[in-house]
Amino acid sequence: MLKNLFRKQQKDSISSLSDDKKRAITGWCMYDWANSAFFTSAGTAIFPIYFVIAFQATFGSRTEIFGITFTGSSLWALGVSMSALFVALTSPVLGAIADTKPLKKTFLKYYMIMGSLFTIISFFSVYVANSWAWLIGCYFIANVGAAGANVFYNSLLPSLAPSKYASEISTKGYAYGYVGGGLLLLFHLIIIQGASIYLEESAVDLVTRICIVSVGVWWFGWSIWTLKTVPEPEIENESTKTSVSEIILTAFSRLKQTFSEIRKYKYLFTFLIAFYIFNDGVQTVLSVAGAYGADVLGVDLLFNMITILIVQFVAAPGSTLFGWLAYKIGTKEALVIALSGWVVIIIFVLGFAPLKLTKNSDYDYQFSYSQEIKRYVLDSAPEFSSTEENIDIITWEKNYHLEKGTELEEKELSKFMDIISNETTSSFSLVVVGGESDSTKIVSKNHSSSLSDSWIDIWPKFLRDTLWQPLNIQIGFQWMLLGLFSGLVLGGSQALARSCFSMMTPIKKSAEFFGFYAFTMKASSVIGPLIYVIAVNSSNQKLGVLIIWGLIVVGTIYLSTINVHKGALVAEEENNK
Repeated sequence: MLKNLFRKQQKDSISSLSDDKKRAITGWCMYDWANSAFFTSAGTAIFPIYFVIAFQATFGSRTEIFGITFTGSSLWALGVSMSALFVALTSPVLGAIADTKPLKKTFLKYYMIMGSLFTIISFFSVYVANSWAWLIGCYFIANVGAAGANVFYNSLLPSLAPSKYASEISTKGYAYGYVGGGLLLLFHLIIIQGASIYLEESAVDLVTRICIVSVGVWWFGWSIWTLKTVPEPEIENESTKTSVSEIILTAFSRLKQTFSEIRKYKYLFTFLIAFYIFNDGVQTVLSVAGAYGADVLGVDLLFNMITILIVQFVAAPGSTLFGWLAYKIGTKEALVIALSGWVVIIIFVLGFAPLKLTKNSDYDYQFSYSQEIKRYVLDSAPEFSSTEENIDIITWEKNYHLEKGTELEEKELSKFMDIISNETTSSFSLVVVGGESDSTKIVSKNHSSSLSDSWIDIWPKFLRDTLWQPLNIQIGFQWMLLGLFSGLVLGGSQALARSCFSMMTPIKKSAEFFGFYAFTMKASSVIGPLIYVIAVNSSNQKLGVLIIWGLIVVGTIYLSTINVHKGALVAEEENNK
């Protein structure tokens, strides 16, 4: 009966609310429209790929820092986790402060300004000695701004309307975000692709950096709508403390009181545990997907941007779909279905594999023997940008200056083939037609199409032999399939988790509790990427993805045992006191 009553309450629509409420809800949703550009164009589609290129230009495929081996993607993951850790440690205290003083919008504004500003100044990376360090430093601060602002953006949700509207408002916000971020990403895709066709290499680099700048401008500009239309929630029993030290001590006192009432809010805090586990997996997938695709699978920037674009425009209706599903069967139940979708999707991600090289034109270096000059002629070679001048293979080539048309004698070719085959950092392939080395084909161990004999590659070998190769589905299109299917469940898993938590959150403690929510979200965003880093250092990236998959499985099973409906009633009772 309790469950049926709760579902009945959910069936009311926000269309029945007053015009002022609907205006505030729209303004609140527009912040998702604004900041999603950072998480899509900057944080997932462009920034990580650009960083990996800058990293490889300086260090090659990997390097050691303080005795730890890093690739471009694992160092990126570390940067993501450290920025998440900073937000995790500060958000509960700031949230408690915002519940004693009317400061939610103020904190939102200043975090937003910090994030958008450092997104913009990442433009200057090419003008400093270590562009990779400038990029990850700017991203670190920008990500702190984005994540910190979201603490107070989310904390505004319970005050917008009664809890029965939470799922509809939350999914609407995510839908706005996916469309807004998707539109800007579409613009970036058109601009960057057009530049790569018609402009010089240096101009393409400039256009790419300008696209990142436009993210910061978009984020700042649309946020003004939110700041002007969403009211600052009223504070019951507003603190009279004025000094900074007194306000902070009051905040810690509130946190202490909240911890003493954990039994009272046991359903909410149990949900946070489940959320910590499954969000660890989901957020890690989102944060390192772009770098993983470039680093492990060889997905280029264009395909990565198209994939993220697919995610955005599929996730918008996907979010609405899961909002409808929550209306029909309950919010928690719909969330379990969305997370189950992630479990299936990651299994297929582990099975992604570039196709075997079957034609001579598939190889990076293609040599043919010329009978006239009695030498081997390089007919085709990889094209490297000026920013990749220090990449491993360029270093090997300095004595040869290998480019299309280069002529090599047998001994020189033999030496170069030995480098391609045996150099530990080699990630290239080579084919020879004619001469004494006729039909020689070499694929280095680090080439994206090479799969090891380890158990971790049994599944991708199976899928490549039975699905990808027979259907000729190249890795770029496999990656796009990831975008299609993950988009369907992404909006649901994010929006419904937020609405579940909002239902169990008393309005008078909204910023404080969403501080805990942010702490849990960011703490989980720390552990997942660190698992990925450790896996890269001890084994490989695929092992890290497998562990992440296990976290989502465990979190989903635990979530299914939690009674969200009783937690919502506890919050309602607290609101009515």
